[in-house]
Amino acid sequence: MIELLSAHLGQAETKVNAIPELQFLNTPDETIVEHLVAEMEVEPLVLHEDRMEMDQQETQIDVTGRFEYDAFQGEGPVMAPGIKVTVSIPFTGDPSLWQFRPNPCRLSFPTGTVEHPGANGVGFLEIVLQQTSQTSGEIFKRDLDSVLDGIRFNLGNQKIQVEAANKELPQRIQQAIARRRERLKKHASIVQVLNIPLKKRPGAPDVSPIHVKRKIVKPLPPAPGRQPEPGIRSEDYEHILGVIRHEGRTFEATPGTYAVHDEEELRDIILAHLNGHYQGDATGEAFRRVGKTDIRIEADNRAAFVAECKVWRGPKELQEAVDQLLSYLTWRDCKAALVIFNKDLAGFTAVQAKLPEVLAAHPNHLRRVDCKEAGEWRFVFRSAEDPDQQVTVHVFLFNLYVVHK
Repeated sequence: MIELLSAHLGQAETKVNAIPELQFLNTPDETIVEHLVAEMEVEPLVLHEDRMEMDQQETQIDVTGRFEYDAFQGEGPVMAPGIKVTVSIPFTGDPSLWQFRPNPCRLSFPTGTVEHPGANGVGFLEIVLQQTSQTSGEIFKRDLDSVLDGIRFNLGNQKIQVEAANKELPQRIQQAIARRRERLKKHASIVQVLNIPLKKRPGAPDVSPIHVKRKIVKPLPPAPGRQPEPGIRSEDYEHILGVIRHEGRTFEATPGTYAVHDEEELRDIILAHLNGHYQGDATGEAFRRVGKTDIRIEADNRAAFVAECKVWRGPKELQEAVDQLLSYLTWRDCKAALVIFNKDLAGFTAVQAKLPEVLAAHPNHLRRVDCKEAGEWRFVFRSAEDPDQQVTVHVFLFNLYVVHK
């Protein structure tokens, strides 16, 4: 295990040197470090025992040689009725780590079958327990506890070693960057001495800086007895809101450039920038257009994130926008944003005062959540379909009004 992680850290030099030269020179050190850490960091295995489920079925157990079954006579195996219990436990982290034993470790690692993660990043460890029908439930529990205790011990030690390697990774990358920059300085000095322009190579690589794309991290499966629901982590939700906030404030800084666009065009600009920050599961895009003005992340045709973009046209249309948004949000983990642009009214202060009043008067409104950003509000609404479900909606109001002379 230690040798594996050491070899992994050694790849930092190779990764740094593989970046095209002009792109390397055009990218700050901290961005290269962030880019390669995101690519190389090893995610420790975490077993989510609170989400475990089991399946039970009849089977046949080989009891050859066991005194209590008088299984010593005749040829071939002696079979007896038994019970097979399969315990399925979700896990997150790098599935390749199941193949490696930490130091110290217990003998069997793992005791079970590993089902590799799907698109949502969640895999499953299946532990099979078999006993004859005469065995009590306490024996099954004892056996399961014994297996889990060994796995916990191994994963705990493995996590210590993985986190130590991850902590060392940025420094290794920075050292590799420094070595390459020093080499390139020497290369540049040759150009200066000879004073001959460099020949441009055919098919030269992109010279734009490296951009770090995030992956949307989806929540774990629900606890046993609940249906799966699409969702994203709160950390990703806040980062998505940060991208929208940055774009909206860019619009406000030069309103004449953006006020000429309608709702759909403003939506498409925000959509493009969101997909510049996030990588989708199957394609380069995590967000897509659905309908006239909304932006969505979808899982199996069910929304995990929805943003509606609207131009302020008064309280009635705002209420309708909330109705439209809530009609999408029928699942526990769905997160939403409502982006309002003021393009037509000079009295922006009055719009700011009116907007939260209109939202608070909505029949599905439950409460307002504290939000410290100017021109933004956060509310909790009741789902349109399920009164027991609560939906959080973050609301932006951006001023694109331009005085026409």
